[in-house]
Amino acid sequence: MSKRTPARAGRPRDENVHRAILDAARDLISEAGYVAFSIEGVAARAGVAKQSIYRRWSSKGALLVDLYMDGLELPGSSVSQGFKEDLLALLLQTTKRVQDPAFANILKSVMVEAQAEPEMRELVLLKIVEPRREAARHVIERGIQSGEVPEDLDVEMMLDFVFGAVWFNLLFGASGLTNKFAHRAVKTIELLMTAR
Repeated sequence: MSKRTPARAGRPRDENVHRAILDAARDLISEAGYVAFSIEGVAARAGVAKQSIYRRWSSKGALLVDLYMDGLELPGSSVSQGFKEDLLALLLQTTKRVQDPAFANILKSVMVEAQAEPEMRELVLLKIVEPRREAARHVIERGIQSGEVPEDLDVEMMLDFVFGAVWFNLLFGASGLTNKFAHRAVKTIELLMTAR
């Protein structure tokens, strides 16, 4: 009876390769747009095999979601500056990211793909949409506890209003996702909550 040898762990992922792929993906989507964006193009630009990319991401959409989230952190939720200030910090962080045309293009692209691909939709909800909604939900609930926000506020509907305005402006550029937009949004929310 032969003794089984334990399976060897695979090679650890090379962080330099990971970074090269993300950098190449950002350059390519910035220059060529989503339609011309491909795993083959990213691999060629990064100087890696396609398999190196597919080991990390299942699709170009998954790669773009991670590229959008790369280095992005939600504002800290441990210390509150007050409802208005906390919500403004969250919206400013969101608008700052998409003021970079590369990131705006990435986000628009993944939103388009999410409409046609159920797996992509779940990934966008999990990694992009829900973390922001959860951060905003926390800000609103903290505002309710402090008395800055009416306790009978429909929190989920308010989240829809806030992020609906963000998505509309991102996709259609109505007034642009600028710092001014973030300030106007918070001011409008304040007015809506006090006009009772």
